[in-house]
Amino acid sequence: MHSIKRQGGFTYLLLLIALSTLALSLLKSRDEVQMRYQEQQEAELLSRGDQIRAAIQAYRGNGDGCFPVRFEQLLTDKRGRKPLYHLRQHYADPLTGSKNWGMILDSQGRWIGVRSLGKGTPRKKTGFRHDPKQFADAKTYYDWKFQVESDLQAPLPAACGR
Repeated sequence: MHSIKRQGGFTYLLLLIALSTLALSLLKSRDEVQMRYQEQQEAELLSRGDQIRAAIQAYRGNGDGCFPVRFEQLLTDKRGRKPLYHLRQHYADPLTGSKNWGMILDSQGRWIGVRSLGKGTPRKKTGFRHDPKQFADAKTYYDWKFQVESDLQAPLPAACGR
């Protein structure tokens, strides 16, 4: 009879150890899921930012040398005989979920790029396609700039009839 009571205490101890191990593994798993989610958001931000940068460059290269003023101009460029579509959709910033991006303007007010308004520190530090030093040295996502080269000879936004 006494041996049964001792086994019950031992089983309880084993159960506590098993539950503790399970709790620790779940915590580790949660951190891993959170890290993967952040990596996916960063990849999406890089993809969308590069698409917007390419769309600004394509808009600029089509015709009169003007830079776009609004996202709608990247969606449907009506300056020629046939409309052009430089960007598929007005992408939301994956870090904020908002379609509002930080607009990057040159010294004359031309729209040359975008940046995320999301908070946080990037995990990714290598493997960037554009401007790897600027991206690798970034302290926050706000420092990731998706921009084209400024051209001070380009017409000002007011001269482009926008």
